[in-house]
Amino acid sequence: MPIGGEKYEFTQKNVDESPASGGVYCFYADNALIYYGSAPGGASTIRARLKSHFMGVEGGCTEAATHYKREACNNPAEREKELLVEFRERHGRLPRCNARKD
Repeated sequence: MPIGGEKYEFTQKNVDESPASGGVYCFYADNALIYYGSAPGGASTIRARLKSHFMGVEGGCTEAATHYKREACNNPAEREKELLVEFRERHGRLPRCNARKD
């Protein structure tokens, strides 16, 4: 099951208000899902990971994101794996920014 809930505009304000907890997140370029990521918790929170992408530290592909969704969870690595498997089964490929390295 994909990440549910609200789709947030990928802005500094929204990133700053995102959870300081572990979980998963995904990026959209307009309506196309382009990336799934995870934050294990501790110092690597959803907020910290989103900030890293927003600042361009993670490469150019995710800088194209216009929106994101997020989901706090107890086992982010396993949840990310589920999301990627589901996406591949549905579309025959990974999201474009998961499939490439910048």
